[in-house]
Amino acid sequence: MTLILDCSTSDTNATIRQVPTPSLGDHSYIVTVGSEAVAIDVQRDLDRFDGVIDEKVSLVAVLETHIHNDYVSGGKRLADAHGARYVLPANSRAPYEHEAMGEGDEIAVGPWSVRAVHTPGHTFNHQSYVLESPAGPVAAFTGGSMLVGAVGRSDLLGAQHTDSLLAHQYESVGRLASGLTDPTIVAPTHGAGSFCSASTVADTTSTVALERLRNPALLAPSLDVFAAGQLAGYRIHPAYYRHMAPANLTPMGAPDDRPLPAVTDVHEIDGAAVADVRPFAEFAAGHLPGSISVPLSNDTAVYLGWTLDWGSPLALVGTSDQVSEARTQLARIGWDDIVGWIDPSSLDRLADGQLVTTAVRTWADVDVDGRTVLDVRDPVEHADGVIPGAVAVHFADFARNPEGYATGDVVIHCQSGYRAAVASGFAEHAGATVTVVSDDLAKVRDRLVTPTAG
Repeated sequence: MTLILDCSTSDTNATIRQVPTPSLGDHSYIVTVGSEAVAIDVQRDLDRFDGVIDEKVSLVAVLETHIHNDYVSGGKRLADAHGARYVLPANSRAPYEHEAMGEGDEIAVGPWSVRAVHTPGHTFNHQSYVLESPAGPVAAFTGGSMLVGAVGRSDLLGAQHTDSLLAHQYESVGRLASGLTDPTIVAPTHGAGSFCSASTVADTTSTVALERLRNPALLAPSLDVFAAGQLAGYRIHPAYYRHMAPANLTPMGAPDDRPLPAVTDVHEIDGAAVADVRPFAEFAAGHLPGSISVPLSNDTAVYLGWTLDWGSPLALVGTSDQVSEARTQLARIGWDDIVGWIDPSSLDRLADGQLVTTAVRTWADVDVDGRTVLDVRDPVEHADGVIPGAVAVHFADFARNPEGYATGDVVIHCQSGYRAAVASGFAEHAGATVTVVSDDLAKVRDRLVTPTAG
């Protein structure tokens, strides 16, 4: 749902429309001042952005805070469609036509302006944009710099750059706060749910005053303290991220909106991975041999991009609505090779009556004696405790090498069951007999022990 912030003054109508993308944990913005507007950090599927741009308003610029790590931008296409300026941070080195903005550069939007502030830390060329009225700053669009109770991650460009980016991030957030007034709205791109962020705060906007009280970069007494806290909280990020910046340096076209063909024979999808996006209980009750479960959620595309060969042919199992939503999520990360969809009502016929079932248990009724227990959470979570004797392996590492872990009779769990569900298909493909614990690990917290090193 679009959040609308009214920033009008006595003589100027001004609104900020925040357009959420829950599947990425991100937010885009349409800022309207008088009869002009700018757009900031928009995704590839543009219909929803055109839908919030008033027909009476002229879109004068589309701005990117950085070359994005987690999604394919639709910014250039939106700018071209409206005859607007397409703005990237200076030194982004994009090989296509754009306008580079650097520290202090401004763009007029109605009687107000947007000013660029160089805020490296998430990436080296990251830039924030401050909306200013004649009376002073109104809002800061901070991308992956100052977030809501957090900052953007500094490790996504590789370990060799992390220390340098952490130092930049610490300085950038401090400089933003010192240059803005307390009431200034903080409107970041990355939020809770984004792997570009470590934030767990549900709010999607903030103010500089609130961030002075809770932002780690503003509370830490030194760079060393700030960096240590950030590094301790970094979880493994999705493998597909490495494909996003290259995709944004060679802009992709519009997502394919042609109807997907319905699969009537499994031979039609030879060589394609099969992802079942139905609820896991339905997958467990009967699914195609060799398929994997990635239940439809805000994380469906993230987990597909994390575990399967990037951009490879893919068939989707689910209802028409489920498949349509999964396809949209995949398009946002540039995965277009969807070869068909499989209606759940046809599964038994396609499998010649040989559907596979998966055992599902709760912590109260699962028997782990004599069985391999796989804990497929993140190492940050493992550090808080594991089931005695469990093998701790991140689910994406497991998906790349299930044969190395899933032999014989295995029990797979995570924190609540979603990642275990994803891992189950890979384990079955490796020949294991699988039981998934679909339950909250907190119920057995008293049984957890410190994991064994190595």
